[in-house]
Order: sequence, then structure tokens, then C-alpha cells
Amino acid sequence: MGEFDDYWARAYRGDSGVPHSDPQRLVTTWTGAFALGAAACVHHHASALASHLQSLPHSWQDMTMMLDQKRWKKILEKKQQQA
Repeated sequence: MGEFDDYWARAYRGDSGVPHSDPQRLVTTWTGAFALGAAACVHHHASALASHLQSLPHSWQDMTMMLDQKRWKKILEKKQQQA
């Protein structure tokens, strides 16, 4: 083996002197990475949903104003036809 292989081979043989060679730490590291990724994804979607919900009352208000305007237009047209 070359110098590079001698340096890195201990980590892959499960040498107790290399901290990340312990199988339990490997599982813990991957579990933590997965949990962090899931939390980041959930936080992103939750914040996007929250910002959408904050803008929702404005869109509902706009919609009700438009419906109210259409209703008043119909009422005025009906009054003009009757007069």
C-alpha cells in the first residue's frame, strides 16, 4: 500500500483510535444528518405556509369586495331598468 492508503486505511478497518470508525457513531451521525435535513425541510414548508396564511385575509378581503361591487352593480342596473 502507498502512503495515502496507510494513512486512511485505519479509518475503514474500524481502528478504535479513529473516532468516526465506530459503527454506532456512523449510525448516529447519519441519523443526526437525516433529522437535521428533515427539520430544515419542515421548517421551510411551515414558514412558507405561515406566510401564505398571513396573506390569505388580504386575498379574501379583495374577493369579498369584488363580489360586493358586482352585487351593487346588479342592484343599480335593476333600479335603472325599473325607472
